[in-house]
Amino acid sequence: MQITLFTVGKIKDACYRDAAQNYIKRLKHYAVYDEIEVREARSGKNARASAIKEEEGHRLLRALRPNAVVVALDPAGKLCSSETLAKSLTDLRVQSQSRIAFLIGGPFGLAPRVLSRADWRLSLSPMTFPHELSRVILLEQLYRAFTIIRGENYHK
Repeated sequence: MQITLFTVGKIKDACYRDAAQNYIKRLKHYAVYDEIEVREARSGKNARASAIKEEEGHRLLRALRPNAVVVALDPAGKLCSSETLAKSLTDLRVQSQSRIAFLIGGPFGLAPRVLSRADWRLSLSPMTFPHELSRVILLEQLYRAFTIIRGENYHK
């Protein structure tokens, strides 16, 4: 399985970067992993959140491969358990869907046209997290899902 994480912006805080790298290292034992970071839009005094999301959304959509299953992280998306995520990944593999693209927006979230491109809108929680922390949580959950799939002890 090939997992690509598309994010708006880089991780600036070292503690988030270290945590993300830890889970990426673990995840690479189970799947081919790649990360594509698109540049954040400039948010000056007069910049509107909708315009910023549209500009970042354009960059994300341009970077996507057309044959990938797209999972957009969205607070209004579907909540699921770790076991359900593992089952969803297994189901995709059975359906010969081996390329999965996870999308994390910037501070203002994802543009409506990015959300409409998604095959699945996933919510990590009803709470709001910084996008850097969302990246770490998603990576941990992907790693956990693969340990569930393999019947390993980490997830217990």
